[in-house]
Amino acid sequence: MRQIARIEPVSKKLPLEDAFLAFTQVSERLTASYQLLEQQVTSLSEELANANTDKRRHLAEKELLAEQLSSLLESLPGAVIAVDVAGYIVKANACAREWFTEALISQRWTLVKQQYLFNSYQLENEYSLENGRVIALSKTELNVQEGFVILLTDITKQRELHQQLEHKKKLAALGEFSAGIAHQIRTPLSSALLYASQLNLVGIEPVKQKKYTKRLLERLRHINTQVTDMLSFAHKGHFKKAVYNLQNISMQLANFYKPDIKRLSIESLSIPPNASVEISKTALFGAIDNLINNAFDAIDDDGHVTCLLRIENRCLIITVTDQGIGLSDAEINQVFEPFYTNKPKGTGLGLAVVREVVKAHGGEIICVSNPGLGTTFKMRLPVLARVEETINIEEYS
Repeated sequence: MRQIARIEPVSKKLPLEDAFLAFTQVSERLTASYQLLEQQVTSLSEELANANTDKRRHLAEKELLAEQLSSLLESLPGAVIAVDVAGYIVKANACAREWFTEALISQRWTLVKQQYLFNSYQLENEYSLENGRVIALSKTELNVQEGFVILLTDITKQRELHQQLEHKKKLAALGEFSAGIAHQIRTPLSSALLYASQLNLVGIEPVKQKKYTKRLLERLRHINTQVTDMLSFAHKGHFKKAVYNLQNISMQLANFYKPDIKRLSIESLSIPPNASVEISKTALFGAIDNLINNAFDAIDDDGHVTCLLRIENRCLIITVTDQGIGLSDAEINQVFEPFYTNKPKGTGLGLAVVREVVKAHGGEIICVSNPGLGTTFKMRLPVLARVEETINIEEYS
C-alpha cells in the first residue's frame, strides 16, 4: 500500500514556522490519502452492490426454476416418489398421493408397495392398483447418500390395446385353425366314406369285407387322433392341474409303455420319494406320448428311444431322445408351428399341442437335432411343488 504520510523529526533548532509548514505538509498528505481511500471504498461498494444484485437475480432465477420444476413434477401424469437411503419417502407428487395416500411422506416405501401394489401380471415390474389401474414401475438410483427415485406410469390403455390386439390375433388364428380342421379331416373322411360304401355292396367277399373294415377303422382312428390334437390345441394352455407324487408319475409312465420296452427306455434320475409336482397329468402324459410316438416314427427297426425324467434346479426336466434321421435347421425352426408336418399322414398339430402344454405349466421346450444322428426334445417345467431338502438325493440315483 502506498505510504500515506511519513513524519520526519523536527529539529529543535528550526523555527516555529518550519514546524508549522511540516505539519501542514503532513496534513495535506493525510487528506490526499483519505480521499484516495474514499474513492476505493466507493468503487468497492459499487462492485459489492453489483455482485449482490447479480446474486439476487441468480437466486430469483433459481427459485423460479425450482417453482417451475415443482409445478411440473406436481402436474406429471405419472407418480414420482423420492426415497432416502434409509428407505423412507421424502418427496411425492400429486399423482402419487392420489394413487396411494396423502400421508406418503415419512412412510417406508417397502410398506407402501406391499399395501397398494399387486403384482398380478407376468412382467416383473408391472403392477395393478386396487381400482384396476395397471402401472409400470421403474427405479433410478441417486448418489450413494441420496437414495433413489421411483417412477410409476399408467399403462392401462396400452394394456387394453395389447389385449385387443391379442384378441384379433386369436380371431385370425381361429380362422386359420378352422380352415386347417377342414383340410385335415376331409381326406381321411373321404377315404372312410369310400370304404363304408364298399361294405354296403351286395355279395361282398368276406376277405374284402375284412379288408375294407380294417381300412375304415384305420381312417376313423386317424380322424379321432386329428380331432383329439385339435381339441388339445384349442385349449390354448387352459388345463386343470393337481399335485402328484413324481415317483408315482414316473412308474405309471413306465408301466404304460411296457409293451414297447425293446424300443423304449424310461429312466428317472435323482428323484426323492416325496417329490411332488403340480401338473395336468392327462395333458402332460399326452405331450410325452406325442414326443415318444414321433421318436418311434423317426427310428428304424434297430433304433432306440430314451425318455429321461430328473430334477434340476427345482424344475422337472423331461427329455425324449431318438436315434433317428434327425432334423434340418429349417425343420427345427418350424417344428412347433401349427399344421406343419414332414409326415405323409401327420396332422401338423402334435408338437404345437406339446408346446401349448409346456407353456401352460410355465415351462419351455427346445429341440436339438443332428441329421443322421438323432433328435432330442427337452422340456423344462417349474412345477416342483415340494421336495424334502434333507434327503440325500444321491441315494436315489
